[in-house]
Amino acid sequence: MTLLKAFFEGSKDLPFWALAIRSVILYIALIMATRAMGHRQIGILTGHNYLVAAGIVSLAAIRMVNPESSFTSALVIVFVYAGVNVFLSYLDIKFPKLVDRKPVILMKGGRLDKKRLLDCHVTLDNLLGQIRLKGAHNLSEIDSLVLEPTGKISVIKKPASMPVTRKEMNLPQKGVGLPTILVYDGEVQKDNLAGLGLDLKWLKDRLGREGCARPDQVFLAMIEPDGKLFVSV
Repeated sequence: MTLLKAFFEGSKDLPFWALAIRSVILYIALIMATRAMGHRQIGILTGHNYLVAAGIVSLAAIRMVNPESSFTSALVIVFVYAGVNVFLSYLDIKFPKLVDRKPVILMKGGRLDKKRLLDCHVTLDNLLGQIRLKGAHNLSEIDSLVLEPTGKISVIKKPASMPVTRKEMNLPQKGVGLPTILVYDGEVQKDNLAGLGLDLKWLKDRLGREGCARPDQVFLAMIEPDGKLFVSV
């Protein structure tokens, strides 16, 4: 068997370097397939997204470590799986009730639905763990719980347990937006400075107030939407 044929069809005598090249190509193919499937696949939003991800990874892994496996079939499987997933995602958008699961209300009006908890195989430990991750530590402060198609649980608190807003306290509103990096690893981000209408003199002055003589002494400096400067040396 020629080396080229062994490379694509597999052989127990396949050289180590050829197996390494096959693994690199297959890994690149996985990245391309994931890109083709879009953000839904990365977030594992639905059941078929999860199955496709698990199937592709397991099949690719077998062919990465087994020199006798067919490299051609591995590439075909990866892109066929990706194509099926894209098609199912399209159907999910057009006909969501046909493809995907529906959200399930596990708690409403402060009362748990025992039957739905059993039907969805949600244990009490799992339920309490998920609501703690959402910042709710007691069931008494929750009005509704919804099991989403992704398997995550959405928490809707009772009005009395909701955090007080600045508007309710008649406080001035704070700026909303994303922080901007001004210095990273000692390098001044000049484009970001210019985009904010600031200059190097302003930056050095602000850093001086934080006890930093020069920007190259700073690991990270970010300006927040309210004008505060975060500095880490």
